[in-house]
Amino acid sequence: MAGSWRHMTGRTGRLLNNENFCGMIENLGDAYEAAEECYGMIWYLAAMMATDMNWDKLMGPPPRAEVLAVIAEAQKHYKDGLRLGGVQRGNE
Repeated sequence: MAGSWRHMTGRTGRLLNNENFCGMIENLGDAYEAAEECYGMIWYLAAMMATDMNWDKLMGPPPRAEVLAVIAEAQKHYKDGLRLGGVQRGNE
């Protein structure tokens, strides 16, 4: 996948800085693929949290309201998440 989590985070696992990110995500199709992968990852992780990490519960219909509440909480604290995950500085 041309636009992916790996393209956004590189080898360090930290979000690439703007200059390096734009070098990896070359067009809007790549950007959409990266956003699509992140969207799916967020929904999967939020559903796992809403079902207490119980895979058997997740295989049924997810509790949508609870998942949306987890996503809303994450959205409020995305800057905390950036601090936890780290953002690339310079060309490291």
